Amino acid sequence: MKFKRAFTLIELMIVITIIGVLASLLLPMITGARSATYKAKTKTLFANMVAGLNRYKDEYGYFPNFLAEKDRVNLNDANNSENMIRALTGKNPDGTAMSNAERTAVNKNKIRVLDFDDSNLKEVMNPTTKKKEWRIVDSFGNPNIYVCVDNDGDGLIKKGFPTATDGVNPIDLQEAVKNDKVGVRASVLIFTLKKDSLAANATFGSEDIFSWVQ
Repeated sequence: MKFKRAFTLIELMIVITIIGVLASLLLPMITGARSATYKAKTKTLFANMVAGLNRYKDEYGYFPNFLAEKDRVNLNDANNSENMIRALTGKNPDGTAMSNAERTAVNKNKIRVLDFDDSNLKEVMNPTTKKKEWRIVDSFGNPNIYVCVDNDGDGLIKKGFPTATDGVNPIDLQEAVKNDKVGVRASVLIFTLKKDSLAANATFGSEDIFSWVQ
């Protein structure tokens, strides 16, 4: 009578250990590849938004007022995010037509310079007002997208760009802002900050990503 040889407990433990070691080695590679993909997609989104805002300025001769009124605008504010959608798509976030007041404030000719897709738009419930609001999010799901525009048309953005207080790695910061006394030579800057995902109430990932750094 033949008996089939089974694995001993020690052999099983060795196999499980090997699998665990391999998994621990592969996980960072998989995570890193995923992060690189998200970064690339986010950079593409930002590049498209920059191009869209420049086309908006070509049409009207100025950037949207809600962007020009401040040195740095965070699209995690519902009004800012929804106005950005109207400015770039010529319609409301839900696809409906803008009211006369919205057209006057943001995009009177209803020009469309960019289309967002479901991966970039997120509808959320405001816990205070209990109303649904729209956010533009990056590929990490981060709604904290910062926008700066050249308000005076001199080709430089002199305020609002990332600084050391934003927690950016000094080497990356030097690459992004070579001379903070002069500013950044650009018409539009769009960026995200890794520190936002470290906040206690954060439900998303984030990285330091700059639209103007290749």
